[in-house]
Amino acid sequence: MAVMHDEIRRLIEQPRESLAVEIKNWLPLAEPKSQAKIIKAVIALRNLNGGFMIFGFEKTMKPSPNPPSDPAATFTIDLIQGWISRFSSDQFEVGIEFPERDGTKHPVIVVPGGVKSIVATKSELKDINGDVLISPNEVYIRTLNANNTPSTAKPGWKDWPGMVQICFDNREADIGNFLRRHLGGLSDGSLGSLLQPKPPEPSKEDATKNFFNEARTRFNEIKTERKLQLPDHGFWEAALVIQGEVPTHRTNKEFLRRLDASNPRYTGWPIWLNSENFTDQVSRPQVHNNRWEMFLLTLEGGWGDHIEYMSFDPGGKFYLRRNYEDDLGNSGKQPRPLTTLEFALVILRTAELLAVGVAFAKAMGCEPEKTSLSFLFKWSRLKGRVLSSWANPGRYLSSDRTAYQDEVFAYLEMPLDLPISRLGEYVKKAIDPLFEVFDGFEIGQSVVDDLTNQLINRRL
Repeated sequence: MAVMHDEIRRLIEQPRESLAVEIKNWLPLAEPKSQAKIIKAVIALRNLNGGFMIFGFEKTMKPSPNPPSDPAATFTIDLIQGWISRFSSDQFEVGIEFPERDGTKHPVIVVPGGVKSIVATKSELKDINGDVLISPNEVYIRTLNANNTPSTAKPGWKDWPGMVQICFDNREADIGNFLRRHLGGLSDGSLGSLLQPKPPEPSKEDATKNFFNEARTRFNEIKTERKLQLPDHGFWEAALVIQGEVPTHRTNKEFLRRLDASNPRYTGWPIWLNSENFTDQVSRPQVHNNRWEMFLLTLEGGWGDHIEYMSFDPGGKFYLRRNYEDDLGNSGKQPRPLTTLEFALVILRTAELLAVGVAFAKAMGCEPEKTSLSFLFKWSRLKGRVLSSWANPGRYLSSDRTAYQDEVFAYLEMPLDLPISRLGEYVKKAIDPLFEVFDGFEIGQSVVDDLTNQLINRRL
């Protein structure tokens, strides 16, 4: 899918280390110490269910000096894959991308998800002095140290339940595929009825709508205060309210960075990103009424154009307003603004928002068995648009589905202990009302599951 390279390119434009992203300086690959760092990091990302390893940046996130003359010839897939075959207990394929920043190619190792058993080392690696750098039977994972800084390390007792849960979820996904394949013909009154969640409680829906309206009102206040003249565009909004006991947090940097470290960063411009390191002071997080808020505005006519507003409430409430990618930018692929809605991008962004919401709730210390998540979506400026697949030409979609309704709402509740393998079911619940306004169109569950799994496993 053509979207993937753009997402990785965005990742190196604003590099930030997180659990799913490890950033390294240029390493001399011929040295065993460098090899050990890469092997440990790749195994750690695999145990986390995938991520990215980026080379050529210092700890300050600035590009490192003195890059190799030809990074693509130095960081070859055969070399990296050979190390995995030799040292990893579980054989898996990785990818390597070489997006450019300021004329320099930066290798990005893409580690896929889908791990079904914990990965360990199986061979020994020594340096030239005979010191052991890697021993057999060692396990590594990306985790947070005492300062909430992501690092590659051996797992502590707090890390093991999450590692086992990832493997369990991926195995359950295989079982779910089997059941859908062999039991899909059962009536709604049998197996299907057992899988349906309980109807949402009105009080939870009302609480989510109230927060949604507060946040979108705040967006309009900022636009008025700054006297912004925004281009004509469509946009989508989403609110998340965590239902249950939410541990106490404050509106401080520790809370903001805890969320940032837990964000899976499935894309280069992730849902609910932390703009703390942006060079533009106006785009950095600000506190207003005990909530962190960010207003991101980049209108340069390129692939990175954004009109985005976010709100983070330490009480467990989150809001996002983002423009349609159909209407802004000039990558050479976008259609004329206000004419189309790219169906696969809608599915991917919805899936990412649900998944990031789960990660935030867990990072805040909510008990999965006692917590649910309430989501409210709204898509605006739809009237006259045609459902399209311009960003995903490999997925054919006829161009005769037009929207005659301008706005669509969708509300759903999701249990926090939901296995990641079932996320596609809830993605479809969210997007069904939207697609139905396009001449009653309904996307198949298998397509939603496929796109959702590609996102979660970083296989876009």
